[in-house]
Amino acid sequence: MAKSSLIEFQGRLAARLQGAQHTRSESRWLAVDAGTRRLLLPLGQSGEISSWEPPTPLPHAQPWFIGLLNLRGLLCGIVDLAGFLGESTAEAQPRAGPRSRLVQFSPRLETNCALLVDHLAGLRTPSHFTAQAEDRPGGPPWLGPPMRDADGQLWHELDLAQLAQDPRFLQVV
Repeated sequence: MAKSSLIEFQGRLAARLQGAQHTRSESRWLAVDAGTRRLLLPLGQSGEISSWEPPTPLPHAQPWFIGLLNLRGLLCGIVDLAGFLGESTAEAQPRAGPRSRLVQFSPRLETNCALLVDHLAGLRTPSHFTAQAEDRPGGPPWLGPPMRDADGQLWHELDLAQLAQDPRFLQVV
C-alpha cells in the first residue's frame, strides 16, 4: 500500500471511529491483529489511535510492558498486546512496523495505557460474525467467546474495561 493510500485510509478510519463514538453507529468494534490473534476492541472502550513510536523502556518491567510514551501530553504505558496474550515478546519493538499502531484506552476507563497492535483491520459489526462454541471455556473474563467471520477467521472480543482491572495486567513490574 502506498504511503498516501495508507494515510488516506488512516484518515477515513479515524473519522469513522470518531463518528461511531459520538453517534449511534452500526459499527461496534475496532478490529485489530496482534501477533497471530484477531481481536475486536469495543469502540466505546477504545480511545485515540497513534502511529508507532518507540517508548522509553521501564527497567525491571514485564517483557510485554515495553515502556512509557507521551501521547499528546498524556504519559501512557505501552503494552505489547501480542506479548501480553502469550506470544513471544523478544521481538515486540522490532516487530513494530509501518502498519503497527498504538490504541489508547478510552479516557472514561481512567487507564493511561495504549496497546501495541500489528495492524488495524477496520470497523466491524455483529453481522460480520457467527458465534462459535468454545472448546476451552473458562478463559480470562476480558476475552470474549470466539466468533467467525465470513472468511472463516476466528476473532475474540477484548473487553478493555475488564482488562484494565485484571491484576496481571496491572502488575507491570
